[in-house]
Formats: sequence, C-alpha cells, structure tokens
Amino acid sequence: MIKQNYILLTLAFICLIFGGVNAQEKRNSGIENSFFSAIRSNQIDSYMTFSQGLGNMEPLIFEALVSPYFLLRTSIDSRWGATISPAIMIRMYAEESLPVRTPSYMPNISFYHQLKSSKNDRIVYLFLNLTHHSNGQNGSFFNSDGSINTLSGDFSTNFLELGFFFNQNLVPFSNTYEYFKSSIEYHIDANRSAELEGRYSFLRWHNNIRIFRFLGYKTNSKRLLFDKTPAIQTKVETTWMFGEINDTNFFDFSKRFNFSLTFSYRPKFLSDVSFFANFYSGEDYYNMHFHKRITVLRVGLQAFSFK
Repeated sequence: MIKQNYILLTLAFICLIFGGVNAQEKRNSGIENSFFSAIRSNQIDSYMTFSQGLGNMEPLIFEALVSPYFLLRTSIDSRWGATISPAIMIRMYAEESLPVRTPSYMPNISFYHQLKSSKNDRIVYLFLNLTHHSNGQNGSFFNSDGSINTLSGDFSTNFLELGFFFNQNLVPFSNTYEYFKSSIEYHIDANRSAELEGRYSFLRWHNNIRIFRFLGYKTNSKRLLFDKTPAIQTKVETTWMFGEINDTNFFDFSKRFNFSLTFSYRPKFLSDVSFFANFYSGEDYYNMHFHKRITVLRVGLQAFSFK
C-alpha cells in the first residue's frame, strides 16, 4: 500500500508540474541557455551494447540502459531546474529462450540550482538526486547453498546523491566543452534489503569528467555551440566505495575502486545516435550481481543527452 501511494503521489506531482511547464516552454522557445545546456550534459546516456564484449561478464546478447529524462523548468532564464527519469537497465542472456533476468529499475528525480550567472561561459551548479534501485523480485536473497540468488533474489535500496557540477577549459581546442562533476552518494535505511548490510557500500564518492567536441565549428565564444550536437564525447568516471564490504580493507584498491572510460563518436549521417567503446573495471552494477567484480571492454550504440 505504501508503494502504491508513493507511485500515485509521484504521478500526480509530474502531471501538476508538466501542466504549467509545457505552456511556459511554448512561450520561451529559443536557443537554450548555458545552465540548462549544462544540465543536459549531466544526464546519463541511454545505450545498447553488442554482446557482453571482452572480459569476464556472462555471455549476453546485449545490455541496454533506457534512460529518457524530462526536464522541468518554469522559464528559460530560471536558475532552478529538475529532471525526472524512469531509468531501466536490462541484460538479455545468450542462453536458451534468450531470457532477460531481473532488470534494474532506477527511477530518479534530480534538482539543480545554478550558483553563478549564465551571462558568461562559466557554469557552476549544485544538484540533489533521489534514486530508487530495485529488481522487482521477492525471492530469498540467498540460495540454499548460501550463494547469492541472482535469479529471483530481492534487491532494493534508495539513495541520495549530493554534488556539484561545473565547466572548465581543459582541452586546448576552441570547439570543446569540458564538464566536471563530483558527488557523494548515501544509501538511506528505508525499504532497503537487510542482507545488503556489510556486503554493499552505502557511501560512495563519484567523480566524472566529460569532454564534448564539436567538429567543424571554430569560434571564440563557446556559447555559440549550445545549439549544436557534438560529434565526439569522452567520459571518465571513478567511484570509491566506503563502508564495510565483506571485511574488505579500506585501502584495498582492487575491491573499492570503480573505473570507467567511454569514447563516443557520432558520424555526420546520424543525428542523435553515436557509436561508443567502453572500458569498465569494478563492482558489477546490475542489482543482485553486485558481489562480482568485472573487467570488460565492449562496444555499442549510444544516444547523446547533450543537444
């Protein structure tokens, strides 16, 4: 009953906001300002991989993240904003009947506040992200032999992520945007699987660097690039996991550090889709598979959030 009330309240909240936002957006159509352009660059890109790639992942047909987002704002010049996303991640296994097992449901809402005026190229803002992560299962967390039940085990957690986001000229090209993000993620003890205690990190420090490059555009003012679509994106992500994780030593780099490097390229004949290659080493992020460490190189298709 509590979950049903929560869902109804969320839907009512979305309808209430969009009732006023859509009309306001029509009155403020135009080139997007730097604040909301930066918010878009902070979004997670939807993607689909080709198989499981090279590494120690189980054989897959594909892994896909479907992460559309809805940008909420009261006016084009507002210094406050919010996004809502019903993100879902699935893995289709290369087995008989091609099963999709225990998808990750990750609905989230984020709030943004700009700290500096958008009259120049410098953008700094704070953000607060509220996320629920579960797999929609209600089976026992453990199998009869004591191993983790990755087929039907109940995985559920909720977390807050507080951080800041800013742009900084780093690459010596006039046709690039560089964005930096740092945040702390804290998992609250509410509707959380009790078995995660001592096995799953409830406190994490994230750092993210994104570099967008606009091929064919040369300008002294990067503001003129806001209505363009970047051809190349390079993204570096790191995470340090705190807390008790199966009695892991605090300085055990091999078990507490996650690293991801993604390179994306959008050919001229494509508008919203790019090809990407990703190298990831760290904790498996797919709900009940968190107890595994994976190192993988894979390729696939990706949609740019930055427009």
